Amino acid sequence: MGAVNKIPGVSGGIVALIFGFYEKLILSFSRFDFKSFTIFRKKGFKSFFMHINGEFLALLLFGIISCEKVIPFDENEVSPKMAINGIFQSDTNWRIHVSSSRSVIDSASFKNITNASAFILDGNENLIEELMHDTNGFYIGSTSPQENLNYYLFVDHPTLNSVRSQNVIPSLINIIGIDTATSYSNGEKYLDLIINFEDPGNITNYYLVETYMVSEGLEIENGDTLFAEIDTNKAFMLLNDEVFQNGGSPWQDQGLFNDILFNGQSKSLEISLPNEDYFWNEAGYIWSYRNIGLRFYLHNISQDYYYYRRSLELYNQASDNPFAQPVQVYSNIENGFGIFAGAQVNYFDIEL
Repeated sequence: MGAVNKIPGVSGGIVALIFGFYEKLILSFSRFDFKSFTIFRKKGFKSFFMHINGEFLALLLFGIISCEKVIPFDENEVSPKMAINGIFQSDTNWRIHVSSSRSVIDSASFKNITNASAFILDGNENLIEELMHDTNGFYIGSTSPQENLNYYLFVDHPTLNSVRSQNVIPSLINIIGIDTATSYSNGEKYLDLIINFEDPGNITNYYLVETYMVSEGLEIENGDTLFAEIDTNKAFMLLNDEVFQNGGSPWQDQGLFNDILFNGQSKSLEISLPNEDYFWNEAGYIWSYRNIGLRFYLHNISQDYYYYRRSLELYNQASDNPFAQPVQVYSNIENGFGIFAGAQVNYFDIEL
């Protein structure tokens, strides 16, 4: 049990359950009763030790103690650092968010930083512009970045350490087209998508995909429309293509992958989405809800952004699993925390 605890993602408790240690442990504890003390008084310690299965308990205790590791904890609060959230695209002006980190033992909310000085520089570290504080820790600019160019971010603060980072916007990926089909599984209706695109060669590309479903809701009574609404919601996707590297459930609201299996080639990416239609008609009352369209997003993201989103996904999965190893969220901010990364997005609309 102690040894497997050293293996990331494996719990000693699971091993104990599989090999029946828990049943033997419960049985041993149940023998600590009046009868066991009578045996100890009349027959001595050896008989008492055998009655309570003492050999098993001793080995278990030794295994637990020998595999423990004492980690010193400094209760003194660490100095806060600036945390940056800046994802930039070529079709939007510069916009970053600056806040202050907090200690793990601090229950206060994160503090937005409103008195920092933020600067965007080009690949030769020449000033492009100073970002001005807008509201709630957001700093905005009047220019927008361009693809395939390097940019530097510098942020200064009166009391916190200055931070810096560097990143680039990858090329826009052309979506050739999307083929659709309807399938059924276990009585459920699905919309199957095959997304065709060209992957640029000679470099490793990193991708993020998302899908937003457009739905129509109607409520009609005796010919009068009581309710009509168009909703757009982020859809959960069944990521059944071999390239996806999402952990946990195959159902995700985003898909992360790279081009290691198809670098410089055409790719036909396969995903599926639930596509049930709901309809009720009774005595002149009609209620319906159906999907009428979708928008598929294909993001070509930088390597740093890919590492950040992947680690954040693993962190969220570990947070819900008491047996999982802790995950450190990736950061490319020097002297601080967070992410400064480029992404290029293309989308494709489909009417259903």
